[in-house]
Amino acid sequence: MNKILRISAIVVLVSAAWSQTTGKISGTVQGEDGTPLAGANVLVVGTASGTSSDADGNFQIINVPAGSYSIRATYIGYASKEVTGARVISGLNTSVNFSLSTSTIEGDVVQVTAEKPLIQKDETSSVNVVTGDQLENMPIRDLDGVLATMPGVVVQNGDVHIRGGRDNEVAYYLNGASTTNLGNRENLVYVPQEAIEELQVQVGGYDAEVSGANSGVVKRSLKTGTESYSGSFSIQTDGSGAGESALLGDGFSYGHQTILASVSGPLGMKNLRFFGAVEQSKKEDPYVKVSKAFSFADQVDEQPSNLAYLDRFDLSWQDGVTPGSDDEFTNITGTVTYDAGPLRATLGLVNNATTNNYGGGILSQLRWGGATISTLDDTGAYTRDYVVPGRYAYEEAGSNLVTGELTFALGSNTVLRAGVSSYSEERETKDNWFGNEWKKWHDSTEVDNYLGFAAVNDSTPAWSPFKSRFSQKSSYMVNGMSFSRPGTRPASYTKSAYTKTGFSASVQHVTGPHDIKAGLDYNQHTMRTYEANPTIMKFALPEDEALGKYGHMGYGSFDAIPAYEWRTYIDGYGYDHSGNEIDDRLFYYSSVPGVADTDTTYLDGAKKPTELGFYVQDKMEFDDLVVNVGVRIDQLDPSETAPARADSLSFYTVSKYVETDSWDEVEPYTEIQPRIGVSFPFTDKTNVYGYYGRFSQLVDLNSMYFTAMDYRQQMNTGGYYYITPVGFGLEPVRTTQYEIGFKQAISNDAALKATWFYKNQKGLIQADRVEEYRGELDGAYNYVRNGDFATTKGLELSLAIRRTKGLAVDMNYTISQAEGTGSGRSSYLAALDRQSEPPLMINPLDFNQAHSGSINLDYRVNGTNTQLDGLGSNLLFTFNSGHAYTYVYRPIGGQVSAFDAGVDYMLDTRSRQALEPIGSSTTPWVYNLDFKMDKRFEFGGYGFTVFARINNLLDRRNSLNVYQATGSSSDDGFYGNDVYSESFISQYGQDPDGDGVTDYEEMYRAINIDNDESYRTQVGGRLISAPRQVFLGFSVDF
Repeated sequence: MNKILRISAIVVLVSAAWSQTTGKISGTVQGEDGTPLAGANVLVVGTASGTSSDADGNFQIINVPAGSYSIRATYIGYASKEVTGARVISGLNTSVNFSLSTSTIEGDVVQVTAEKPLIQKDETSSVNVVTGDQLENMPIRDLDGVLATMPGVVVQNGDVHIRGGRDNEVAYYLNGASTTNLGNRENLVYVPQEAIEELQVQVGGYDAEVSGANSGVVKRSLKTGTESYSGSFSIQTDGSGAGESALLGDGFSYGHQTILASVSGPLGMKNLRFFGAVEQSKKEDPYVKVSKAFSFADQVDEQPSNLAYLDRFDLSWQDGVTPGSDDEFTNITGTVTYDAGPLRATLGLVNNATTNNYGGGILSQLRWGGATISTLDDTGAYTRDYVVPGRYAYEEAGSNLVTGELTFALGSNTVLRAGVSSYSEERETKDNWFGNEWKKWHDSTEVDNYLGFAAVNDSTPAWSPFKSRFSQKSSYMVNGMSFSRPGTRPASYTKSAYTKTGFSASVQHVTGPHDIKAGLDYNQHTMRTYEANPTIMKFALPEDEALGKYGHMGYGSFDAIPAYEWRTYIDGYGYDHSGNEIDDRLFYYSSVPGVADTDTTYLDGAKKPTELGFYVQDKMEFDDLVVNVGVRIDQLDPSETAPARADSLSFYTVSKYVETDSWDEVEPYTEIQPRIGVSFPFTDKTNVYGYYGRFSQLVDLNSMYFTAMDYRQQMNTGGYYYITPVGFGLEPVRTTQYEIGFKQAISNDAALKATWFYKNQKGLIQADRVEEYRGELDGAYNYVRNGDFATTKGLELSLAIRRTKGLAVDMNYTISQAEGTGSGRSSYLAALDRQSEPPLMINPLDFNQAHSGSINLDYRVNGTNTQLDGLGSNLLFTFNSGHAYTYVYRPIGGQVSAFDAGVDYMLDTRSRQALEPIGSSTTPWVYNLDFKMDKRFEFGGYGFTVFARINNLLDRRNSLNVYQATGSSSDDGFYGNDVYSESFISQYGQDPDGDGVTDYEEMYRAINIDNDESYRTQVGGRLISAPRQVFLGFSVDF
């Protein structure tokens, strides 16, 4: 009874899971003379999977999870044979053939090692696979870095582009469950490489069971439990802390450290196994950039509004690192597998907890780093010093994903699958002084109590960052640049929640050459966001105090503040104004003094988009032909409203919120997507394949999910310039893709692959403008709509040499051309201000890299019976030809500040002028070499490994981006150019030391040229690649 209860509990538990991707094993069993052996038993060792050969000696085992296995064939009167190291790849067939010899010795087993096939015959589109062992050997430890080594993949400024697609067109899966965030379409779930059994990247096309991907699919499969207990512990670090000396060479440590432990084995009952891993990681400087120290001592605040309290302070920066933005995270990953005959159940769990510090930045260093502030005494001397501790905001995030599979085999040819997945995520911004008690963040009473500074005397209060109860003093100003005052509020309070629940069911049936799959999948998403400006607490004062001291209304408590007061301070959807979750739109009605009409304010409920898909697919495998044909039908429901007429809206009289009657529900979109792939395995060494497919996906929903206040501000007022214009009623983006591939084994150990591809996309998001307005609209406004289109074509070449004399080689090169009418939703935004027509000509996209590639050399020494056994090294060389950009003319003057004068034209692009066709220029070539070396020792059943891992071995400083006005990554065209900088030098420039360089020029150079701070914080991305980073580590395993 207890055993039945335990099995039942497992089945119930994994019913909250998603279907795991699997592969197939097939082959023949023959005697030495070639005679088919009918009825031979074929078993996947260590599992309950197996079958018997048919009359022709053929067999096939379906529904085998990705991984490395031993396959054993037995037949009465013959010696059993076991093929070890057979690699099963999800979605593909692994061929294993047996030739058994006669034997009179019962139990005699012959072992052979499987060789990695040079040609995957049933591959009908481009699939790139990296195994867990290969990931462990590589010198890089991040998913994007691994993706960047693959043909057709470009990783630029942290965004993943596949075959010329935008960064929001990649679908991510873990154990078969979608881990794509529908808001920004990025990957939701981090998993350490050591927990991954297989990483598969599909860049050319995919089966009908895959949805939500217009450019590519990234699939990860988790490791499962082993037959016997095993485990490992490892630690690696780049030094003793950020800013300290590097472990090797003359560089710096960036405070990176990773500790990981894993364990695997049986779990108390037959056929029940587990795998678990825990990782804890810290990055004191996640930017990994070379900073240059500076020091400007005894600076006096020059802010005109601060004349009543002229503070003195030091401004300085340290060599080597970018402090103040440390990240910490903990990951727990595990799987539990029950495998008993026809029933297999697999549960996967991933928990991530992260803390990201928002402090970093030179202009805010006095606040996040803390500072010693000197103030004037009664004699006018700076004798009063106050040591103000650092204050910064940080984000805490926690997420949980439950994923798995429940399958039941109806005989050897039919498998039923069913499952449910669950993902939840919460994020919250906190203050390191007050945590999430955000109502204290902007209250001088709370801040001054925290600081605890004593008053000088009855007439001279203690130093404070506030000038009144809810009013902070202005930022410091030095040489025209603003620096955050210590102790001031670092951010507004924010929180968000994202949940995803899914269900799937499918059936797979194999008959003759046909492998037929049919199924459905459903995903329900719930998205919420909330933001509160703590300044709102000034209205929570008692009325007499608020009016008497500060001249504004007071209502005695937060809950009593009417909507017409708080609506400009609190925003979001899915939460009420107090931060409680709501599912439906919530109205607030209030009376405004002196106004006859009632004020109507509302907050929208949670966004709940859904995806429902049906598919059928038939993979037909013949001796000289493989056809994979399928169709997918998706019903995509953004669960959103759109204006009945974008040029005619009605607004509530007082609040000016869009009247709800102006919105209509957006109907779900039905997308039919045929897909077909064909492979011609002419011989064991030659294969030609082709693919055609159509794909549809919802746009990134951040392009159409806006708050009621966003619509009010942008649509009611009109005429203003917003970098992120509102969107509504956006249709799915649609892609048609073709590819033709050729694979040829050029020796017994090497194969060459060439793939030509072409992709056409329609309905990409672009900015537009409502110029002709009527009704209650007061002016034109910008919005986004479907309109951009793009085409990408190219050729991918790869060479794979399986391990020979210890060396394995993987090389690839891609030449491509990605063109379109826009690189992103805001590409055309500035032209709208000049009333230009939408672009119709295609130009190189910003992320177009004409040439890219990688070379991976992995060398292992084993079986020599020398001290060199267990030695390994991996050398990874990557390169690309740079990306497209447009050389521009920057205007003189404009609304620029003393800090961002060198980059403002790259943010507000309205006044600049292109000096060439869009995308005609290219950034410099990029080259990088990463290296890893390890040595394993074995003692008494334990393995000890020491290793060194070096990123950017040659310490090459590549130019990743450039200033568009100069085409240089070191010259911003402002510093040293009197035409642009003269007005700032004349206003702020002084030269007290008489060296011919003004203080403004010295400070601008130190901050923006030597440390590219304005580019990093304003434009985003990085100008120069990360310097050399050396990691040393060790691991112990059993």
